[in-house]
Amino acid sequence: MPRQAQRTGAQRATARRRTERRQPQQLRSRQTVEAILEAVVQLLQKRGVEAVTTNRVAEVAGVSIGWVYQYVPNKRALFVALHDRHVEQMSRLVEAALITHAADSLEELLSQLVEAMIDAHASDPALYELLLTEVPHRAEGARYFESRLRAALRLAITSRAKETPARDLERTLFVVTQLLQSLCHGAVLHRPARLSLAAAKEEAVRAILAYLRS
Repeated sequence: MPRQAQRTGAQRATARRRTERRQPQQLRSRQTVEAILEAVVQLLQKRGVEAVTTNRVAEVAGVSIGWVYQYVPNKRALFVALHDRHVEQMSRLVEAALITHAADSLEELLSQLVEAMIDAHASDPALYELLLTEVPHRAEGARYFESRLRAALRLAITSRAKETPARDLERTLFVVTQLLQSLCHGAVLHRPARLSLAAAKEEAVRAILAYLRS
C-alpha cells in the first residue's frame, strides 16, 4: 500500500477515535450529558458556532472540563452529539405519529406527520436554522433520519394502497420524503408573513396528497 494511502487511512482512524463518545449509562451521567448539550444550544443561540468551545461548554453547563472530555472529547463531538440528539427526537416523533394514527386515513396520518415535524422546529426556528446551516458534521445524521422517515412512509403508503393509484413505490417514497422534509423546513424558516403556520401545514398536506393521488 502506498505511504500516502496509509497515512490517509491512519488519519481517518484517528479522527474517528477523537469523535467517538462514551455513552452514558447511569442516570447522573445521562443528566450531565444533557446539561452539556443544553449548554451547547445556549452558546449557539447567543454567540454562534465559533463561540462553542469545550471550556465554555463546561462553564455554562456547570460541570468540570473532565466531565465534558469524558463524554464529548472535542468540539466536533459536541456538534455530532447535538445533531444526533435532534435526529433521534425527530425520529421518535415520526414513529409515534405512525403508531398513534395507524388506523387513520392517509390524509390524517400525513396531517399528523406534518404537524409534528413543523411544531418540533417552530418552537425554536433559530436553533433549527443553526442545525441546518451552521452546525458542521451533520450529513450522517440527516441520512439516518431520512431513512427512518422513508421507512415510516413506506409502511403508511403500502398499508393504504387503496387510497392512491398504483405506481413505482421507490420513486414515490423518494418524492414524498423530499416533499415532506422540504415543505416542513420551508414552513418554519421561509413562510411569508401573511401565511399562518396552520395554513402552511394545510398546504403542505394538500401538496403531498395531490402528488400521491395524481
